Amino acid sequence: MSIQLRRREFVAYGSLALLSPLVAEVARAEEALFGAAAAGVRLASLGYIEETEGLGNLRKLPRAVRNPAAARLAGGAGTVVPAHTLPLGDTELIGRPLRLTVHGLYPGAALRGAARRKLPLAVDFDVLFPSPDPALDKPIPYYAWSFRRRPGWNPSPPVSFVFPVDWYVYPGLAVRVVPANGGSPVVMQVRFTLDDETGLPRLRRGVYLVGLVPDAWRDGMDLAELAAKAPASRLSLLLSIDSEPLAE
Repeated sequence: MSIQLRRREFVAYGSLALLSPLVAEVARAEEALFGAAAAGVRLASLGYIEETEGLGNLRKLPRAVRNPAAARLAGGAGTVVPAHTLPLGDTELIGRPLRLTVHGLYPGAALRGAARRKLPLAVDFDVLFPSPDPALDKPIPYYAWSFRRRPGWNPSPPVSFVFPVDWYVYPGLAVRVVPANGGSPVVMQVRFTLDDETGLPRLRRGVYLVGLVPDAWRDGMDLAELAAKAPASRLSLLLSIDSEPLAE
């Protein structure tokens, strides 16, 4: 097993609210495997595409989201806003299983032509689940999606899965990125919240952009402009979140 796969066993649940003990633990694990330069865990930055909570099918996104340069969202929406600036999360999601779908790298223009040279060499994206064992307080990473640019183009296909019902624990995300210049890996993590916790993305139904660089979504951007210009500083993973019906 490669050192990259072993690395993922150490990913821990991070947030501003719990930053000190958990980020320190992850930093020690990353440092042991990759050296001190990879040990600084950053807060992941998420954008949210406005009004996507009204889309009918979040597993098969409409053309207006997939290719916003050619079509606008219904009703004229088409803006990405920082997910941590949204109002309180959607309380209707409390106690319901969540359907998470990772659609892949975004925007599509970043994957074509000369823009490919600006893409990271590697991306690993994990979703952190609560442990089913009450005796184990550490979250369990689900290795959801990955990308390799070398030795050949190798992105994971889209993947959809369910995050279990829990009244108090919401999905955590961990992203590890090897930059295009082959420098030290950048490790980022965050968790969702329903409250007004500073800096954390609000949990609601809709489509998110998980930035592949720190502070990618510190401020907003028009979706069509993002699709047309595809700035490397805004390269993201497209992630949708929906609620699943409760089992009878």
